[in-house]
Amino acid sequence: MKAPLEGIRVLDLSRLVAGNVLTAQLADFGADVIKIERPGWGDDLRHWRDEGIETWWKVYGRNKRSLSLNLKDAESLAQLKALIALSDVLVENFVPGKLEAMGLGVPVLHGLNPRLVIARVSGWGQTGPYAHKPGFGTLVEAMSGFAHLNGFADREPVLPPLAMADMYAGIYGAFGVLAALRNVEHGDGKGQVVDVALFESLYSTLASEAVKLEATGACSMRMGNQAVNTAPRNVYACADGRYLALSASVQSMFERLARTIGRPELIEDERFVTNEDRVINCDTLNAILSEYFGARSLDENLELMDAAGVTVGP
Repeated sequence: MKAPLEGIRVLDLSRLVAGNVLTAQLADFGADVIKIERPGWGDDLRHWRDEGIETWWKVYGRNKRSLSLNLKDAESLAQLKALIALSDVLVENFVPGKLEAMGLGVPVLHGLNPRLVIARVSGWGQTGPYAHKPGFGTLVEAMSGFAHLNGFADREPVLPPLAMADMYAGIYGAFGVLAALRNVEHGDGKGQVVDVALFESLYSTLASEAVKLEATGACSMRMGNQAVNTAPRNVYACADGRYLALSASVQSMFERLARTIGRPELIEDERFVTNEDRVINCDTLNAILSEYFGARSLDENLELMDAAGVTVGP
């Protein structure tokens, strides 16, 4: 069976996570991704290793071909330009302005290939007051507000244990490239620039928090495993020292949970009647659920909840 992106050629000049996530998505759907790497070193992602194994590269370098080019060398640059003329997509994550300094600004690229889709990945976008700044995901995860919301109220903000901002940017970027390719094929036939900012990609997941701040003047705080807008939602210790994750984020699921634990009266309890009530009184509700789940092993809890159709997991 023909893959949906078969026949699409992608030149990947990026390094590290975001660009590689973007092009990995395209490669998964059949695009021919040619990874341009630095001679003698390769992509920096190759050097993120666990016990000497290139674990990150094995995941995000999948389904790609590799070509070693020194882009400071005139001959290599000429070879790259020849490839650009034969490609559909170019992905880069240089600091904004670097591509232009190399003599490969957007007008030059579209002069070589008017149908070329150019995905430009950066921390803060190609324009704006931060455009000139390098932007690793860690900075974005802090400045977007994610770290402020992540963790427990009595402790410091917590950064994610993985390259979250990069991954979101890579997925958003792949979506943007597909939309641009659609326009090339069925629109005006002209190539486009897809401006992919790590900050905007991650911040979009916090959009409801921005609306809350604008509408109420209040900013959410860290709540551990709680959700700011639904309850119950938590991780509960079981009798065998393992943990059960539970989310009853809709009214019908909360009512099902209450009946399953033998506490149907909770449905009419004024503290828990609505979702908003449950959020306000989440500590009290969590104490009730902790007592129930803590009296049984994880397997026992899973069996009981699964049989009743309550949304839980180990």
